[in-house]
Amino acid sequence: MFFRRSLSLFLIGIGIGSPWLVRDWLAARSLERGGGPAAVVEPSWTERLREKFRRFESEDKSPDVSLAKTEPERAPAVAEREAYPLASTTKRIVEGFLGGRGGLDSGGLKDWFPSGSEPPATERSRAIVEASLAHLAPDLAPLGLKPGDPVFLRAFKEESELEIWMKPDQDPNYVLFKVHRLAASAGQAGPKLREGDGQAPEGFYTAKASSMRPETRHYLGIDLGYPNEYDRALGRNGSDLLIHAGDGAGGAYALSPEAMNEVYALADAAFRGGQREVAIHLFPFRLTDARMDKVWAKPSRWTDEWVNLKEGYDFFENVRQPPLVGLAGEEYAFRIASGEN
Repeated sequence: MFFRRSLSLFLIGIGIGSPWLVRDWLAARSLERGGGPAAVVEPSWTERLREKFRRFESEDKSPDVSLAKTEPERAPAVAEREAYPLASTTKRIVEGFLGGRGGLDSGGLKDWFPSGSEPPATERSRAIVEASLAHLAPDLAPLGLKPGDPVFLRAFKEESELEIWMKPDQDPNYVLFKVHRLAASAGQAGPKLREGDGQAPEGFYTAKASSMRPETRHYLGIDLGYPNEYDRALGRNGSDLLIHAGDGAGGAYALSPEAMNEVYALADAAFRGGQREVAIHLFPFRLTDARMDKVWAKPSRWTDEWVNLKEGYDFFENVRQPPLVGLAGEEYAFRIASGEN
């Protein structure tokens, strides 16, 4: 009887609060559209980008970031406004019920129905991870890092390098932990277009816990998540593209077994430490101003796409935080994660 009464009151609360919740949401969307381009760093090296941002300002709207699920911080006056207190209270009750004290990511119903968010593992992969983390711990400590800290990966085809960045506790900025030499990367500078074209992807990708591959013909692997929403919008396709170990890239990015052990172990520990997604940024080369001047002087069919990639590259170079990545038409758009400095 008590349970039925509680459930009835809960459903009534949802029924009362839902119209206000919808109005709150519509108001927030209106404010977002009027805010101008958010947290996109304007490169100064080409008139093309300056014109692009002038266009956004004249239209008085920011790009629609469809891949980014977390909204950026608002000005204090907006953040403190609570025009619909009943709706806000109802929303907090629902979030508490679903997520417990930790919000939607922990506690509440998630304790009753586990999501399986830990990466898959085998006896062999567990042994590799354990040995690799023990080996890496002395190198992590001087940088204020430890196994389980958030991880971010960047790879560069032309330089044949993969960077491991990690974020220390109580610090919003990522620090460079190690650079590994790529054993191979498939194809030439330029994006992957279709299955079997022999090209490795370029762009902004995301690995989840389920992306870990403890058993693969490539020894160990991390699925890149290709094609992403940007690729699909352009009709690109492909499957089973990994960062993996071995001599042949096979359409993706290959490391030595020893390097792959470290990358895999740190990503595995980050997922088990609470990181929900590992950003993986893949570039044709280091998109410095000097390198892009050479591209601009001798344009390729991919010049416009590389200019767009440079926006995301510059974003991280300036703020040392991977941006939230979305789409604005058929281009990537970038903004800073909510709650970060």
